[in-house]
Parts: sequence; C-alpha cells; structure tokens
Amino acid sequence: MNRDEQTSAMVNRLRDFHRREERERIRPSLLRWIENPLRPKTIEGKLRVNPILVLLAALVVLTASTFLFFSLVQS
Repeated sequence: MNRDEQTSAMVNRLRDFHRREERERIRPSLLRWIENPLRPKTIEGKLRVNPILVLLAALVVLTASTFLFFSLVQS
C-alpha cells in the first residue's frame, strides 16, 4: 500500500466516522456526559449521575444563594 492509498483509506474512514456521528442525537450524548463513569446504571437500569457534577451543582447553588442573601437582605 503506497502513501496515496493509505491517505485515501484514512480519509474514507474519517468520513464514515463523521457520518455516523452526525446521526447521533443530543440526548444520548448528554446522558453519556453526565453519567457516573464507574457505575453508569443501577440494577433497575436507571441513570447514576456523576458525583462530581452533583458536588459542583451544590456549590453553585450555595454560592448563588449566599450572594443573593447578602445582596438583597440589607440590615
């Protein structure tokens, strides 16, 4: 296999890969992004959320509520 054949084969594989990726919907991609990487599903098949995302969401809520409390409540 010479260099041009290798290049054309690689280009064809990349095009096939991107064609398959276009058809993928956003919901499965989002679920894969937020699921727990160690144990993605429970025994019943339900989604387990990544604990780091839960911690970050709790910190955002705590920070926003603290900011709102001190900016809106004036003694």
